[in-house]
Amino acid sequence: MKKSVLFIALFAVALLNVTFAQSVAIGPRLTGNMNIYNQKGLTGTWNGVGIGIGGQLDVSFSERIGLIVNLTAFDMKSFSNSQTSNNVTSETSLSLSYITIDPLFKVEFSGFYMVAGPSFGVKINSSGENTQTASGQSPQVNAMSLDTKSIRFDIATGVGYNFKIAQDMVLGSDFMAYIPLTDTYNFPGISNSVLTLKLGASLKFNL
Repeated sequence: MKKSVLFIALFAVALLNVTFAQSVAIGPRLTGNMNIYNQKGLTGTWNGVGIGIGGQLDVSFSERIGLIVNLTAFDMKSFSNSQTSNNVTSETSLSLSYITIDPLFKVEFSGFYMVAGPSFGVKINSSGENTQTASGQSPQVNAMSLDTKSIRFDIATGVGYNFKIAQDMVLGSDFMAYIPLTDTYNFPGISNSVLTLKLGASLKFNL
């Protein structure tokens, strides 16, 4: 319940700001993300790719200053690691899904813009599996259930450009970095997090 109230409050603040806007655009947004998992004392590299779908609200209060709010209904972060020892290959794949909202301060110059601000996420699903493959034998797949945090906080920053394709329509493209402020998994005494890099595209219509 508290999670829902937080998201509703943040979205309400964004809508109230629209009242003072010079221009407002809204539309669907699709993202692809590169995820890098970090954990204290972990060996090997853990990374992967995922997707996100949602929408974007683009508000301009003046020629230079504005606000962008990204609401992502399915923000999948996945990563995996593969190791081979004594002719046995062990591959671990983990995946998490979130609903996220990013209220971002925007500075714009002739279509090019820079953004920065907080990102809040609520976990909707987590899964994992470990596959062990020995030479000449069938793979053994085991499901993994890891205790994950329900809420995540990041600092989001990035750049983008709005391409005008019609009188009341723009195609926005952006590159974002999400720097984690909280742990991803509940591992007592072990710091861990996911750094995410995103490429996004949004089709926005002027209101």
